[in-house]
Amino acid sequence: MNYAFLDKVRVAGYRDEKWQKQGRELVRLRECGKQMPNKWKENDGKLDYKNHLYIPEDEFLQTEIAQASAKIIPCVLCVLCI
Repeated sequence: MNYAFLDKVRVAGYRDEKWQKQGRELVRLRECGKQMPNKWKENDGKLDYKNHLYIPEDEFLQTEIAQASAKIIPCVLCVLCI
């Protein structure tokens, strides 16, 4: 796992109110010894939903992910045009 990327996710999460609210609720449940929701996990400052990294609403981070995905997965139109 790319730790620099995870750091970007954590920093973006600090600016996303929805992300913060969910994280606080998970921490509160854990500290009270209550049942955690099955779909959500909080671990080391990151949130997972259904065992996938939950990406905060951050335009720059989401753009970086989209650009990285485009490098890995070729455009369908480009493949068809060849």
